[in-house]
Amino acid sequence: MKTTKTIFAALLLLPALALAEPKIVVVDPERALGETSEVKARVEKFQSDMQGQENKLRKLRDDIMKIEERLQKEGVAMSRDQSQSLTDDRDAKMIEFRSLQQVLQQRLQQSQEELQAAMSPKLEKAVTDLAKEKGYDLVLVKQAVLFSSATVDITADVTKQINLMK
Repeated sequence: MKTTKTIFAALLLLPALALAEPKIVVVDPERALGETSEVKARVEKFQSDMQGQENKLRKLRDDIMKIEERLQKEGVAMSRDQSQSLTDDRDAKMIEFRSLQQVLQQRLQQSQEELQAAMSPKLEKAVTDLAKEKGYDLVLVKQAVLFSSATVDITADVTKQINLMK
């Protein structure tokens, strides 16, 4: 009878013991996604697509600076028409520069939003799958944690899991 009571008491304590040591891990979602092959490929493609526009932006900036320097150095010696012509040219290039810069910023933002929309479900699924597979009770975002040891960081595992998805 005493043995039965001891076994019964032990069985009642099992859930408490399970709650006493939950498996808590952390993940850095930005790093996990940033290191995936899909994100790397998309970023590389975006950068190559924008290279021509970025070069045009640099050229416009250089042209504006050259005009500014010329106006500073030769402005006093120039006729009023020459000075006005250079000023107008500089102003036109500045408008074009700002417009192109704004377009590039909008494209970058749009690309980031599309990437986020495509990758967020994959991140969630990878974390959920890993949590179920490894028996994690709680997965926290690493940025929200003041300290965590490297042993509880599953970022690399999440990246691997996402890379396995197609």
